[in-house]
Amino acid sequence: MESQWKKWKKYSRKKFLAQMKKKGLDVKIINNPLVLDELTRLRDRKTHNFYFKKGLIRMGELLTYELLKNAKMERVSIETPLAKMQGRKIKDKYVVVPVLRAGLPIAEGFISMIKEAEAGIISCWRELDLSVEVEYAKVPRLEGKRVIVIDPMLATGHTMCAVHDALLEYGKPKDWTILSVVAVPAGIMELTKTYPRGTKVYVCALDDKVYKSGFLSLGLNSHGYIVPGLGDAGDRIYGSPLEK
Repeated sequence: MESQWKKWKKYSRKKFLAQMKKKGLDVKIINNPLVLDELTRLRDRKTHNFYFKKGLIRMGELLTYELLKNAKMERVSIETPLAKMQGRKIKDKYVVVPVLRAGLPIAEGFISMIKEAEAGIISCWRELDLSVEVEYAKVPRLEGKRVIVIDPMLATGHTMCAVHDALLEYGKPKDWTILSVVAVPAGIMELTKTYPRGTKVYVCALDDKVYKSGFLSLGLNSHGYIVPGLGDAGDRIYGSPLEK
């Protein structure tokens, strides 16, 4: 753990993002006032489960707006009640894939904005050693489509990498986008091992505060949880499950 920590002692956010750019990963930290306002409510431990879930749905809508600001458009002929005209529609096909459980509300927000989007779901299990196993996947054909993988927390990055490998069985996407609410540098760096150049990563916050040794890396404690983070997003949406 100590050797891992030393890697981050001279950390600079600006240099880190530039390094990721060189590796082909386009990281965008969204600082829209509406996003930051919603993020503060999501971080607050006093926020009730119901409002936490609603906040993630809203965050999905806001992130969709940011993601599609420069989407490709195509002209279409339509008829208003008074005349024919040329309109414009989003051209590309999107598939949104939330990681169960916590990714579902954000995906709901995305689909409410892009009603033609397809959706898949994927379930992963993280072991005590922080390794990840994909348990279940139900996904449409991905060939030539823009794939958006959603998980509120990008911590170690192991889940996102496992999801990438599992999704390749469904065809080669046109490109990949990662949507997360909070991320840490180590998790983003892990993506470069699996995701292709040109992958985009949208986050609302990069928790990269330098804590005392004992953490795995910046903002990531010894249990693999982001600090300050959001807590366990799945539990904060649905309540804590009964452990058998």
